[in-house]
Amino acid sequence: MNRARLSVLVVFFVNGAVFANWAPRIPEIQNALSIDVATLGLALTGVGLGGLAAAPLAASLVRRFGSRWAILASGLLLCSSFVLPAVAVSWWTLLAALVLLGGADSVMDISMNAQGVLVEERLGRSVLSSFHAAWSVGAVVGGVTGAAAAGIRMPVAAHFGLVAVVLGAVLAAVGRGLLGPEPVAPTSDVDRDVPQLVVRPTAALAMLGVVVLLAGLMEDFPQSWSAVYMTTEEGAGPGSAGIAFVAFSAAMLIGRLVGDRIVDRFGPSAVLTGGASVVAVAFLVILGLSSLYADLPVLVIAAFALAGLGSSPLFPVVFSLAGRLPGMSSAAAISVVSLVSRIGFLLAPLAVGRVVDASGFGPVLAAIAAAGVVVAVIGWCYGRRFPIDTDQSRDRR
Repeated sequence: MNRARLSVLVVFFVNGAVFANWAPRIPEIQNALSIDVATLGLALTGVGLGGLAAAPLAASLVRRFGSRWAILASGLLLCSSFVLPAVAVSWWTLLAALVLLGGADSVMDISMNAQGVLVEERLGRSVLSSFHAAWSVGAVVGGVTGAAAAGIRMPVAAHFGLVAVVLGAVLAAVGRGLLGPEPVAPTSDVDRDVPQLVVRPTAALAMLGVVVLLAGLMEDFPQSWSAVYMTTEEGAGPGSAGIAFVAFSAAMLIGRLVGDRIVDRFGPSAVLTGGASVVAVAFLVILGLSSLYADLPVLVIAAFALAGLGSSPLFPVVFSLAGRLPGMSSAAAISVVSLVSRIGFLLAPLAVGRVVDASGFGPVLAAIAAAGVVVAVIGWCYGRRFPIDTDQSRDRR
């Protein structure tokens, strides 16, 4: 089981490192294609489009072949196609490349979380946050690598090609350590009459869906727009523009390293409420700095770090709760939650690009702060509405 846990940690690391290398190079790709922020936002919706299209298939793939093979197939596709955005010649070829990447990432995301829940259940304690911490380690390493590559003016195609080879080899090396196919027998008499891709809607699943929908907005902005924000609003250069994303990812890593203990101590609903509240405060700080002061990049970076700390438990807690909902297979419930999150990642770049082009970053920052408040309220309501489910989840860990 230790080998399986280590393998899953590496898988999460690889997934986090791929797109983190992409984030610091976005301004250069935008300049190379000579597109404005609205068009860039349209192209960035490719990640969400691909993820949205692929998410319904992921549960079926996991159920038929097991999460191990779904992880390897989607992960190797993600790595091998990572170079495509670097060789895009127009906004629509960039869009097409990101659709492919988003689809591969979606299947990998669902399958690696299903594998993580499987490992967590066999260990009998909470470990999913540590897996997401490994994702954050990958994001930090990838963000630093991407920022360094931008700083030394390394060609984007060469940078992305090197990342694809290295991370693809790492993923292939740990494949044998992943757990084999999960049992496919229905979990209840109800499930025998319901196709696994069709999950009966419940209030709990709906609430979790809203959380990941808004959490997608909270995480997409630092990933997709922080470098652009630092360049246009703070006057950062190519090498330093990616530092805000690195700070966000590093703080997220710290939060996830202690996340399992915090969830076991306070419960998932309280962690959702506290984390989302911190995100709201962080983006209000960024909004205040952008409105009242100028040329304070250090404080802005610190606020992004605070946002990363608050965001750190949101996705691990939701995936863990979804994977334990009664009457639903883990892969099916996680696929629904992931599908909703992909809608958030689809809408966020398009909306941000349009709003920034029309009104600047102020309204976007205010909207993300408001999203944090909404998630905080949902977390509080979830704990009151489903106290038995919350307690059972904690006891099973």
